[in-house]
Amino acid sequence: MKKVSVLIIVLLSMFCCTLNAQLMRKDGPAFKAGEVAVYNIYYNWGFVWIHAGDVRFSVEEKKENGTSHYLLQLVGYTIKSFDHFYTVRDTFSVTVSKDELMPFYYREVKHEDSYFCDKRYHFDFAKDYPAMVYWDINRRGNLTSDSLKIDKTVFDLLTTCYRFRSLDMQQVKKGDFFPFNMLYDDTVYNLGLTYKGKEEIKLRNKSRYNALKFTPKLITGDLFKNEDDMAIYVSDDDNHVPLYIEAKIKVGYVKVMLQSVVNTKYPFSPLKKK
Repeated sequence: MKKVSVLIIVLLSMFCCTLNAQLMRKDGPAFKAGEVAVYNIYYNWGFVWIHAGDVRFSVEEKKENGTSHYLLQLVGYTIKSFDHFYTVRDTFSVTVSKDELMPFYYREVKHEDSYFCDKRYHFDFAKDYPAMVYWDINRRGNLTSDSLKIDKTVFDLLTTCYRFRSLDMQQVKKGDFFPFNMLYDDTVYNLGLTYKGKEEIKLRNKSRYNALKFTPKLITGDLFKNEDDMAIYVSDDDNHVPLYIEAKIKVGYVKVMLQSVVNTKYPFSPLKKK
């Protein structure tokens, strides 16, 4: 497998629009502190699907200077049997405001076989337009520091994932396309997301769910050959929990499936079980 993190596939799969104000839900974010979601990642090896790794998303409440924020975290890792082929131990975290989900501090630590990278971003949205982001990136012991003027609708990877879930789907119609900008490494990418409609899906645990389908405009290059090589399904309820992702990559196929989720903001359950 190429030097590409399995975890990044999961994050890329949750690409979303940065959502202008009129598309954000009036009752705030679609999640709460204490929510934990775990996903299984399957990689296609010839004609065989292999359980390659797992990803854990969590939301915590954090207080700084008397103000409450959300600490959003993601931990991804390959399982022991897959470590012989490729080893991933990645951690992503970001502190965001509870109301508008604006990021303050983002950190990304990646251990992938012999590769190591530690990225730290400090966002300053207090200034008038343009805002600023300052970063320190340590790749295999080589440290680089810089800053960039950004629009106030440009966010990091993890913040972008969680903002997606607070989309007011009552205002969205099938075929709607939402352009958005996202900061990755030291570059702002112009991407987009298309809503494809509603479907019923079944996961490996035999549970069936009502789902909303999206297709993101991807970053082509080392991982994806085409911009539309991915489909994303989220729960058709007020939680908008990602349920299932399928992606075609240059070295095969990847599937990501929800294994468990607890402490959702609203009641969550499968449509039915067989």
